[in-house]
Formats: sequence, C-alpha cells, structure tokens
Amino acid sequence: MDPQDYQLTMEVKANHLVVRASGLRSQDTVKAIVMEVFNTALANHLQKVLIDVRELNGIFGIMEIYHLVTDVLRDLRDKGVKQVAVIDIRRSATPGWFLETVAQNRGFNFRVFAEDDMALKWLGV
Repeated sequence: MDPQDYQLTMEVKANHLVVRASGLRSQDTVKAIVMEVFNTALANHLQKVLIDVRELNGIFGIMEIYHLVTDVLRDLRDKGVKQVAVIDIRRSATPGWFLETVAQNRGFNFRVFAEDDMALKWLGV
C-alpha cells in the first residue's frame, strides 16, 4: 500500500474524535484507517468517534465489509472506543447499510449515516 493511498484529518473535541478520510477505498486502506483512528481515539481517551468517509473512492463490497467487521474490528471490541458514527454516501441499491447491520450483529455500537446532523445527534455530542 502506497502512503498516498489515503489521507486523514483528525480533530480532537472535548468528548469525541472527528475524522475525515479521503483517497482510495480498499481493504488495505480501510484497515489502516481503522487502526489509525482507533489508536488516536485511545491516545486521547475518547470513546466516541465520528468518521466521514464520503471522499473515499473505490468499491468496498460485501466480502470486504464482512472481513472488516469479523477480522479487524473484532480485535478492537471492548478496548476503549464505545460508539462509532460513520458518514457515507449510500453506495448500494439494497435497503439499509450492510456495514451497520454486520457490525451491530457482532455487538458493535456502530451506525452509518448519510448526514452529519443525524450522526452527531446519535453520538450525543
């Protein structure tokens, strides 16, 4: 993976971390983003994360989503981050957000939103 495959901007707020991601949406870059965001939240003692991934480009299919939740997020459960709101563009013709469904079925407090306001409201910030 090329270091230029993705870019992150992070802003530490009083009670949550705000992240904006851009670049390539791939299994490798998403895993790298997750780890960088998780480590930053832990270093700043923040349990809530808002991450905007609308500027990531590329396909992230059903198998990639399943791998992310079952192989990557699984190891991060109960280690400090309690609530994650993702802002994304609906990229699937199917109703609902597959990522949200898989994550919640695995016990994560994880929601996907199309709008900032709803995400912030759900986070309670």
